[in-house]
Amino acid sequence: MTYKEPLPPGCPPDAAQEIASARAVFRLVRANPPSSDDFRSQRAENPNRVFRDVDECQARGLSVFGRRGDAERANLLPNLRNRLLCRVRLLPGAGRIRRTGRGSHHTWWPFAAYDTLASCDIEP
Repeated sequence: MTYKEPLPPGCPPDAAQEIASARAVFRLVRANPPSSDDFRSQRAENPNRVFRDVDECQARGLSVFGRRGDAERANLLPNLRNRLLCRVRLLPGAGRIRRTGRGSHHTWWPFAAYDTLASCDIEP
């Protein structure tokens, strides 16, 4: 399968699971309605940045949370403050996902054909 962004060899890792059944995750976004810019990886947003605690594969995925409360806590961090909370419906064919980081933080590598914008609803 082709992913939304170019990935390095071996990415996503074998430990990442293909999304085979419907599930919901939460992502912090800047705009209402969300735009494609809200679904860009850290690498796409910062092409020259050196990431210290994240490998290149994870830097090219999207950060999402399995629990709303974890996303709300992340929204208190200085670099994520005042973002909107988007509930993203992941259906079969959405890509691959792996738990990374603390709490319910996951990295999601969406397939190119998956419509991320149509799957995102801003939460009150």
